Amino acid sequence: MFMDVDVREKSNGIVINEDLIERCRQVSQPFKERSAKYDREGSFPVENFRELKDADLLGIMVPKEFGGFGADFLTYTKAIEQIGKADSSTGLTFNMHNITLGSLSELDSEIKSIGGSRGRVMGEFREWMYDQAVGQKRLFASAVSEPGIGAHFSKLKTTYRKVDGGFIINGTKWFVSMAGYADYYVVAARNEKSTPEDPSISYLVVERENPGIKIDHVWDTLGMRGTMSDTMHLTEVFVPQERLFLGSEGMVLYKITREPHWLVGGFTGVYLGICSAAFEFMVEYLNSKKIPGSDKPMSSDSRIQQRVGELAIQLGAARSSTYEAARFVVEKRGSIEANTAIHRAKFLCGELGPHLTSMAIRTCGGTTIARRLPLERLYRDSRCGGLMPATSDECLMYVGKAALGVDVSKISEIYW
Repeated sequence: MFMDVDVREKSNGIVINEDLIERCRQVSQPFKERSAKYDREGSFPVENFRELKDADLLGIMVPKEFGGFGADFLTYTKAIEQIGKADSSTGLTFNMHNITLGSLSELDSEIKSIGGSRGRVMGEFREWMYDQAVGQKRLFASAVSEPGIGAHFSKLKTTYRKVDGGFIINGTKWFVSMAGYADYYVVAARNEKSTPEDPSISYLVVERENPGIKIDHVWDTLGMRGTMSDTMHLTEVFVPQERLFLGSEGMVLYKITREPHWLVGGFTGVYLGICSAAFEFMVEYLNSKKIPGSDKPMSSDSRIQQRVGELAIQLGAARSSTYEAARFVVEKRGSIEANTAIHRAKFLCGELGPHLTSMAIRTCGGTTIARRLPLERLYRDSRCGGLMPATSDECLMYVGKAALGVDVSKISEIYW
């Protein structure tokens, strides 16, 4: 079934880097053995990221001409699925790094077509980020969400103001994955002179060592415990002019309204990986355990076969939807068709995870709630999927508006 998907995508002119996907699968195999430790401790998966760096995967989205792998969104989705399947927290935090690099790599052709000083500034910023990821193996984290408003860009309270040589940022961010571990934080902030009716949102890249940063290590949660998504305070943080993302102010909200796939669909592959891991564990468990009082495996029971069949169909539908959405991004980036597909896939994976893991526990039996087995951890991690942007309710709203003919390309109609 999966080979048929690959052949169809190749016939549509999309070349999937199967070697890169396999590389991610192999590199992430040791992550499985460490997942329980990081989850129990609520500690950052340092060893996992060391191995991702050693495999040069911090440049997975960086174009080949700059030393990266040049993955497109479809290849990346399949690759991050493998990492999320091995360890949820590592997959989610690695995705946060790639949100910034991926969105930048998609603008390569546009940057090359821009001349003059603006084109030069954009090119220099792009090459600096690429070198930091590939040459220096530095991690980038996204700092968007804020207390009380989540990831709603139009309501951001964190502000910046222009000063000689750069900008000053003030504000508080929370759910900052890799807080204290990433080398750089891509901070979303609004110009302090902008208005709620016309918010001017920009990205500014802040170094971890900036003296104006203070991190509250408060991350102690139900799931995704290894992401270390702590709270960050920024007080009079100076950012030099050259660390303004692409040298452009005020375009963030317009960009994500037109092309939300990184901030929405980037998470989808991770949660699809969780669903896949839970399903595979369930199948292995049912094939290896005997029916009480019998020599037959649990998998021989017709009722169990029906339940597994139902879950297999649901997982297959979520996977097909996820791959289809990623293919649309490659072919028709920014189209209503692609954006709707991304929201549909995010909803399906975000909602399937808790259902599938719960049904897997119910099917396999009470033993699987033991913490020595991965299923209860996968259940807890999957519960977080519907909360990640876009939330399940926001996905429904977007798809509903699109189905009703509402122009979701307008900022006034979007949930951000």
